[in-house]
This record gives sequence, C-alpha cells and structure tokens, in this order.
Amino acid sequence: MPKIRLLKEPGYIYDLLFIFILRFNKQFLLNELNTNGKQSENIEYFDDLLEQFSDIPEDLYIFFHTLEHGRCFLTTQYFYPYKEQFTTTFNFKFFQNELLDKERLIRNLIRFYFCELSEEKLIECINSETAIFLCIKNSNYSDTEKSRLYEFFLDPEPYLQTLQFELMAKELMLSQYYKKNYQKILDVNNQNPFETLSENVKKLRDLSFIKKNNQNLYVSYCLISKYVINFFGIQEGAVFLLGYDYLSVVDLAKSRKELSLLDFGNALCEASRVKILELLLEREEVTCKDLEKIFSFSGSTAYHHITMMMKIGLVKTREEGKTILYSLNGKYFDAVIGVLSKFSKKHKDLNNSAYRLVKI
Repeated sequence: MPKIRLLKEPGYIYDLLFIFILRFNKQFLLNELNTNGKQSENIEYFDDLLEQFSDIPEDLYIFFHTLEHGRCFLTTQYFYPYKEQFTTTFNFKFFQNELLDKERLIRNLIRFYFCELSEEKLIECINSETAIFLCIKNSNYSDTEKSRLYEFFLDPEPYLQTLQFELMAKELMLSQYYKKNYQKILDVNNQNPFETLSENVKKLRDLSFIKKNNQNLYVSYCLISKYVINFFGIQEGAVFLLGYDYLSVVDLAKSRKELSLLDFGNALCEASRVKILELLLEREEVTCKDLEKIFSFSGSTAYHHITMMMKIGLVKTREEGKTILYSLNGKYFDAVIGVLSKFSKKHKDLNNSAYRLVKI
C-alpha cells in the first residue's frame, strides 16, 4: 500500500502568497466559494485573516491582483512552475532567492501582463519606458490596472524592495501562526491514509496510477488557504496541495471541474489558441517547441496558451522521455457537443455548429 509523504513547504509558501492574494482579491475569492454554503463564515474567516496579517501596502497590487481564471503574477510565475522542486529544494529561502533576480522578475512581469508580445517587442519594453507605457495604454486592462502598471514601470525599484520586505515580514508572522496551529495539519494527515484520501478525492482525481506504478504521493496541507485543492503531476509521482478543510469543498471543486461553456469560450477567445487547435487537428501531437517555431511564439507565450487549453481539458498530454506531447482531447469536444445539444432540437445541426466553433 502506498504511503503518503507529508511535505510542509509547498503548502507553507502557498499560504504566504494567499495572505497577499486575499488582501487584493477578497471579493473574487468569496465569489469562488459562494456555493459552499458557508458565505458568512467565509467572510468572517477572511476578515480575521486580514486583521491578523494587516498593513499590506497597496504598492503590491500588480504582484497579487488576479486576472482571468484567477491567475496572479507570483503564483503563476514563481510557484506553479517549480512543482518538480516541491519535494526537494522548494522553501522560503529558495523562493526569496528567485525573486532577487530583478531583471528576470521585471521580464516575467511584462510577459505575464502582455503575453502576446514577441521576443523582440518584449526586449524593447524592458529597455524603453515609452514602449512599455504604450503597451499599457493600448491594453484592455481597467483604469485601475493601467494606473498601477504605469506607477510600477515608472520606477520599479521601490516596489521590488517593498515586495521583499513584506514577504519577509509576513513569513515571520506566518511561522508563528504555524507553530500555534500546526496540529490541525497533523490531525488531518493522520486521518487521511492513502485509501482514505483516494476515496475523498475520487470525484476529482483517480489516484490508482500511484499504486499501480509504485510511485510516490506527496501531500502538503495549507493552514491559511483552508479550502485549496491543487494537484501536480511530477516525475516521481504526484503532489496534492490541500487545505486542511478541503473536504467541505470537494463537491464544489467537482462542479467547477465539469464542462463550462464559459470556460470553452474563454479558452478560444484568442486567435492563437484556435490556430493551435487547427494545428493539433492536422498533426495530432505537438510540443511547446513546435508552437514556438511555427507561430513565432516565445517560450513563455507558447506555454501560456497551451496551459490555458490544458486547464479546461481542450488538450491532453503524454510524456516521451523528458518531452511533453500535446494532443486534442476528443472526449472534451464530445462533452461540448453534449452540452450544446440542449440548445438545439436537431443533433445534426448541432454537430455542424460545434465544428464551426472550432474552425472560426
């Protein structure tokens, strides 16, 4: 029987980031949880956290403000990409050191907010205040978002210093919080051996491959973000990131996982992603390097598009050595047709309409 290996650091770092995310996105997070039946409890809990971890300056807005699908800069660029290090070197010192490379951080920030930029244009924006200001001006961001971006790129240094200082200050506070409350994690871990955890999350993820392939299953629990449910496939197995109260939102997470026409539309609102779908229809499998070469994408742009498509199930993956191959997920499109069928009396017409959605 596989044993669960408990990790502290990924959950701990995620909790640290969540404190800041909550500061700038409280209403968004409440909306995400608005069907778990605990809205008043959620409000009280969030307000209590904001009181305990108070005085987060407005200057950090662009690092933690959420964009489409709840993405924020620091989790997207400095947490999720390091999943292979979750079981080894990933800790606060590692995380902090990654942020010390200021040139890379600014580059990543521009790429995050303006993912469609070519590599040439990206370099121009890094080196020219006029170029980045023009990108901000021509973007579809709100006036508030534009204002914060203008302010940052006018003089980034104070903002980067504030980010480092506030992360250190809140990490110190978080370490004290963990000392007082870590028993909650130990309790939930003791109550969730492999078979129990598998049963609890079977609506979201089939863990039988862990047992079948004799791989490792790691779990990192969160004390602050108590409802989080995240799954990361890694080379040696898998990592679950779970809030200590994750069981109360499993059904909600399952409903979010089910097909959404809104997600489908959002995923295809970018012409580049439609082109990727057409390429997959033609070639069956591609790599990120293929996308970079064929569409002149930068590496981060190719990864951004394919990740957005993977997130809702448009594409699936398989590994061939160290190479990840992407292909169309036929079952997802079957599900799209099934959902669309309620809008049409004639299934034949529906099939034609669904096909046109992909080809436009």
